[in-house]
Amino acid sequence: MAENKQALQKENFDKAINHIEPDWIPKNVSGSNAILDYAGYTFMEVEYSPELTEKVIRHFFDNIPSDTGNVSYSAFPKTYEALDNMTETFLGPDGVALQHLQRPTMKADEYPLLIADMDKFVKDTLLPRKFPSLFGADKEEAIRRLKTIIDERVWRATSHVSEIQKKLYEEYGFYPTPTVGLAPFVTPIDYIFDRLRGFVGTIADLRRRPQEVHDALEVIYAVRATDYRDTKLTGVMANYPAHIPCYLSPKQFDEFFWPYFEKQINGLASTGNKLSIFIEGHWLPFIDRFLNLPKDSLFNRVDDDDILDLNKVIGHHHTLMGGVIMQNMRLLPLQKNIDYAKQVIDEVGPGGGLVFGCNKSWLCRGDINQNVADTYKFVNEYGRK
Repeated sequence: MAENKQALQKENFDKAINHIEPDWIPKNVSGSNAILDYAGYTFMEVEYSPELTEKVIRHFFDNIPSDTGNVSYSAFPKTYEALDNMTETFLGPDGVALQHLQRPTMKADEYPLLIADMDKFVKDTLLPRKFPSLFGADKEEAIRRLKTIIDERVWRATSHVSEIQKKLYEEYGFYPTPTVGLAPFVTPIDYIFDRLRGFVGTIADLRRRPQEVHDALEVIYAVRATDYRDTKLTGVMANYPAHIPCYLSPKQFDEFFWPYFEKQINGLASTGNKLSIFIEGHWLPFIDRFLNLPKDSLFNRVDDDDILDLNKVIGHHHTLMGGVIMQNMRLLPLQKNIDYAKQVIDEVGPGGGLVFGCNKSWLCRGDINQNVADTYKFVNEYGRK
C-alpha cells in the first residue's frame, strides 16, 4: 500500500512539473538540520543512534504533511576538525545549524595560472594553501587526517541513516525529489564565486579584469562542467543552488552567466531531464530569459522574489515552487500565512506548474514551528481538487 502511495505521489508530482493539472498540489519539504531541533535534539545526540534518528524523522512526518522533497540531516564534525576547521560549511555552536563562511584561496593575480592548467593550479597551489596540514612535512599526520575524513564519509554513506530514511519514506508514501544520478551542475561563474574568489573577489574581478574572467570561464566549463547531452538517464533532475546571479546586473548576467547556463539547460532538456534550481535572491530583473529555454525544463525553487510576480512572467512556461516565506512563518500570525498560501494556490496552481514549498531550506533552530505545521495542514486540504 505504501509503495502504491509513493507511486501516486510520483505520478502527481510529474503532472505538476509538466503543467498537467495534478490531483492535488504537491507539498515539498526541505527538512534539513532543523528537523533535529523540531524533535528536541542536537546533531551529536542523534547521529549514532538509530532509535533517535527514526524518532526525529518520524516526528517530522507525523506533524508536517509532506509529499516530496528531502527529509534528513547532515554534518561532518570529524572532517571539520581534521581540516583545522577550515571547511566553508561547518556545524554551528548550537549543535543544529549548518553554517557557511567563504574562505577564498585564489588571489586576484592568479588567473593566468588557472587558465594555463586548472587542475595543476588547484592541486599545487590552492589545496596546500587552504589545507596546509595535509601537505606539510609530516606525512603520517596527513594520512591520519585523511583516514579520519574518509572513515566519516564512508560511515555516513553506509550507516543506519539512509536505511531509516528509505523505510520511513515508504511508510509515509513520501516521494524523494529525483535529484540523483546526474553529474553535478556546474556553472563557471558560480564556480569562481563559490570555490575560488568568493563574493568580494568575484564581483571586483568582473569589473577590473573581465577578459581574464572570460578566459577562466571557458576553461572551467571545459574542465568541470557538462552539457548533459551524453547522459543515459532520463526523467531525473540535476540540482543547482544558484548563488552569484542575484548579485549581477542584467548586462553581467547575459555576459558571464547566461551563455553557459543556456547550453546546459538545452542539453538537459534534450535528454528528457530537468534542472531543479534554487534561484537564490532576486531574479525578476532577468527572469524573462527563462522563456527562451525549453518548456518545463526548470523546476524553480523561489527565494526572495514573490512567486506571484514570477508567475506572471514564466509561470506558464516553467514550474515554480513557493508559498511559504520563512521569515513570515516566524513573524506573522498564522492566518496571514494561510491567506498567502491560498492566494498562491489560486493564482499559480491551476493547470499545473506549482509545487508548494518554503523559500528557504530548514537549517536552523525554530525554522520549523507551529505556523509551518498548520500552514502545511491547511494546504493538504485546500490544495486538493
